[in-house]
Amino acid sequence: MFSAVTSEGKTVYLMKERYAATEASELRKTKFFCPVCREQLDVKLGSLKAPHFAHKQNKACTIEFEPESAYHLEGKKQLYSWLKAKGCSPVLEPYVKSIQQRPDIIANVQGGMLAFEFQCANLAPDLLYKRTQGLKQAGAEPLWIIGGNRLKRTSRHFFQLSAFHWQFMKENPRQFLLFYCPEARSFYKLHHITPFYANYACASLEAIPLTKANVKDMWFSASAPSFQPAAWQSAITRFRHKPPRFLSKEANHLRLLFYEKRQTPLPFLPPEVFAPIPLGAVFLSPVFIWQGHLYLYMTDLAEKRMSIRFSAVFRFCKMQIQKKRIHLRYEYSEQLLREALKQYINFLCGKEFLIEGEKEVYMVKYPVHDCRTLEGVMERDQTCFGE
Repeated sequence: MFSAVTSEGKTVYLMKERYAATEASELRKTKFFCPVCREQLDVKLGSLKAPHFAHKQNKACTIEFEPESAYHLEGKKQLYSWLKAKGCSPVLEPYVKSIQQRPDIIANVQGGMLAFEFQCANLAPDLLYKRTQGLKQAGAEPLWIIGGNRLKRTSRHFFQLSAFHWQFMKENPRQFLLFYCPEARSFYKLHHITPFYANYACASLEAIPLTKANVKDMWFSASAPSFQPAAWQSAITRFRHKPPRFLSKEANHLRLLFYEKRQTPLPFLPPEVFAPIPLGAVFLSPVFIWQGHLYLYMTDLAEKRMSIRFSAVFRFCKMQIQKKRIHLRYEYSEQLLREALKQYINFLCGKEFLIEGEKEVYMVKYPVHDCRTLEGVMERDQTCFGE
């Protein structure tokens, strides 16, 4: 932490890069205390980390703290200086007594109080929820910024996202992830995040140098549409050429269903089960699994010359979730699940696979055609996803 209080109650901040020998000596002679638990603190003025205060060994604070790395300390300091330069009147590490929390920074943006949390260490979902709700209760809008060292890129438009990353999506209604790297002095905004597998997602990455970053645009302006259909199609092609060697129980169940009902092996799954849905992160199951179950249900109805009612699709999906054939990433409201399924149905209508007659009542437009060759199914991929 950068802040502490003296025995007289004065708040002191260690914000310099280095302290001269005489100044460092005076600091070490002074007694400093944690503003939360009132325990005496050590003054850390070494060369490996930025100057900071720390609780004495074997002493724990009354509120939950994660150990602060040099990376985290430097990032927090840079973010504070940036907000100060932008005229946001930031307060570093304030203790909010009513909720017993100490966010990294609180600042005034557009007349509202924002709490900035720079998260580099692992954080349990229940603690993230508790802190988020606590800050809201205190009248501050929480803004979580992930350490840039937690951004794992596998290709130009694909990223490895663990449960650590997805939990921030759940708490962020704006549906993007924001990273900050103090070494590069740059923000990285990951948006249009569309999962292919549980922890593997297609997304657009926007690098914003700190010198060019605007507080308002960073959080309150929508990102321009920039989903990458070519990258998504490439992922489908890789799946077709090299499907997973080790199948999960849910994937193997779907494989057997497609072979039993359509005589279709896994690499030849129809393009309609790879729809890139904006709310696809609702599902923990890979895209082809949750959409595969819905596809088989709808095409079974089509073969019986029955209409496809959205309400029936929704009930069927909930039943598959209860049977653990489809898995959700978290517990979501029925409304959000409904919106995700509606996006999938709308995608199929846009590709003229379905046509809507009455409101939320659909028919399959053409007889279902299952491709028997890799070339044939990839031609359909191009028709479906080609720009």
